[in-house]
This record gives sequence, C-alpha cells and structure tokens, in this order.
Amino acid sequence: MVDLNWNDIYSLSSDRIDKEHKNLFKIAIEAFSVVAPDKKMEKVKTVLQKLLRYTKKHFEHEEHFMLSIKYPTLEEHKHKHKEIMISMNKFIKNLPHMKITEIEKELAHFIQIWFVGHIIYEDKKIAQWINKNEIPEFSFSWKSSYTIGDIRVDAEHQELFKIASEAFKCVPENDKKMKIKDTLKKLFKYFQEHFKHEEEYMTSLKYDKLNEHKIIHINIMETLSKIIKDSSHMKVEDIEENLENFIEISLVEHIINEDKKISNWVQFLKDLKASKELKEIEVIL
Repeated sequence: MVDLNWNDIYSLSSDRIDKEHKNLFKIAIEAFSVVAPDKKMEKVKTVLQKLLRYTKKHFEHEEHFMLSIKYPTLEEHKHKHKEIMISMNKFIKNLPHMKITEIEKELAHFIQIWFVGHIIYEDKKIAQWINKNEIPEFSFSWKSSYTIGDIRVDAEHQELFKIASEAFKCVPENDKKMKIKDTLKKLFKYFQEHFKHEEEYMTSLKYDKLNEHKIIHINIMETLSKIIKDSSHMKVEDIEENLENFIEISLVEHIINEDKKISNWVQFLKDLKASKELKEIEVIL
C-alpha cells in the first residue's frame, strides 16, 4: 500500500492548500482501515464517494488560489484536475465489477497518481513559482470585469480587495492571528463606509432595488461581525478559511450578482433618456 502519511516535502507553503491535501490523505487512509470482510466493499464505496466530493471541492479552491496569484499555467493545471476527476469517476463506476482485493490494489495505485504524484510534480510548481515571484500566500485580485461604472464605488471595491489580501501576507507564525484580527476590524470599518457611499449612489439613481440591496448589506455586516467575534477562539487556518469564504461570497459574488445590477440600471436610464430624446426630435421634425 502507498504511504499516505503526510510528509513536509508535500508542503506548498499555503496553509489552506496544505490542510486540504492532508485531509485528502486522511480520507484515503479510511479506505484501507480494518473492517469485517463483509463490510469492506461498502466501506470502500463510501470512502471513495467522500474522497470524490472532497477532491472536487479542493480542486475548486486550488484553482481559485492559482487564479488569485495569476499563476501562468493555470489552464494546464485545471486540465490535469479534470483528468483526475474523470479517472476517479471511472474507477467508482467500475467497482461493482471488481473484487475487493483488486479494488484495494488499484486504489493504492491510483492514489499514488491522483494525490502523491500530482502534489509532487504539479502542485509543487505552484510553490516554486510563488517563491520565485515573491507572491503573498493568498491574495484577492481585482478584475476589470468587476467594474460597475462609478469611479468612487469601483475604487472602494478595489480597496476592499487590497485590505482583505493583507490578512494573508507572510508574517511570523506568532503574529498571524493578530494580523488577521486587525485586518478583519479594518475590513469591517471600510465595508461600513463603502456601503454608505454605495447606498447614496443608488439613491441618487432612484435604483429600483435599493431596499433589497440594503438588506443584503445588513446581512453581510452581520456575517463579518460574527467572524470577528468567533475569531477569538478559532485557529488561524479556520479564521483564514472563513475570511476567504466571506470575501468570495460577500465581495466577489456580491459585485458580480448584485452590484452589476446597478450598472444595468444605469444603462436602462441611459437607454430611456436616449429614447425620449429621439421622440422629441421626431416631434420637432
């Protein structure tokens, strides 16, 4: 059986990615745990389904991480992830036609390819690229596609990305938690100011979904407040994970799914104005 004990040579120097890799190893080990012979097949099936779900989630996180640091061979890496997922699904599909001894032998072989080999030969390239280019462990990158068309709102969105990224800058291990907590407080204060300005902007536009948008803002602030409150008794890696999820949902997805509607409203007003002006010209003519 392949050695599934974690080894520091697998480390990518990213706490979240390393933690997820360790969890993949732990789940895989479960498939080889000692159970009664008549329970073995069901045990392996259950573990493989669990492994498949976690691998899919992990690959999504890893790809988001590579995107955030502008990793140059992201698409090539994503293709390798896709090949692993196809291989895992195919293996699970063939289980009913295999004997348990054959399954265990094949599983050990595939885990060597899926995880150990992939980490050593592919994921390690990410760590090497980060070290070579002095990239922070995690960063939230602004994209031009997030632009909603108002200079002040767009500038504040970019500042929120910048503040959030501060929590993941490399600092001594003993200072990490304090760094993150300080960033969370700074983020809370800036979100408050930004939402006030954004709501003033929407009011000036007579935005038709203003009240709904305000409620979303309230929910975001409540979520961030809870993260800050809970951070006092949480591990650093758990706070980081909560912050990453918060930024993904409350900043990135909020801009894409909600703030972009403001842009659509502005375009609607422009089209409406142009239509009225056109009608006025037609009347004159």
